[in-house]
Amino acid sequence: MGILLENMKDYEGALGYYTLWVGEKVQGKTHPDTLNTIMNMAITYEEGLEDFPKAEEMFRLALDGYERSLGKVHKGTKNCAFNLARLIDEQGRQDDLKKVLTAYPHIVDDEDWYSDEGDDDDEEDDDDHHDE
Repeated sequence: MGILLENMKDYEGALGYYTLWVGEKVQGKTHPDTLNTIMNMAITYEEGLEDFPKAEEMFRLALDGYERSLGKVHKGTKNCAFNLARLIDEQGRQDDLKKVLTAYPHIVDDEDWYSDEGDDDDEEDDDDHHDE
C-alpha cells in the first residue's frame, strides 16, 4: 500500500502508512519485514520528498538492522547497502561512498561507482531496489 501511495505521488500518505505499519509490527526492530518497511520509508524520503539527510538516516537504520539480523552478505543487506551507496554517490560525496563500498565490497561490482561521466542512465526502473 505504501508503494502504491508513493507511485501516486502521495508521499506523506506513504510515510504515514509505513510509520503505522512499522509501529504495529510485533516481530521486532530487526525483523526483515520491519527493515523492508524502513528501507521503503528511506526511498520515499529520498525520491518523493527529496529529504536526503532523513533518507540517509533511514537507510543506515535499516542497514544496521539487516547486518545484525541477517549478516553482510544477505540479499536484503546488500540491497540496502546499494541504496545507501547510490544516495551518497548521487550527492557526490566520494569519501563517504568509499567508506560504504569498503564496508560492503560485494556491491562494488553492481555499479560503476567511480565513473567520471554524468550518469544519465537513471531511466532504468527505480523500483528495482524497492522491497515490500
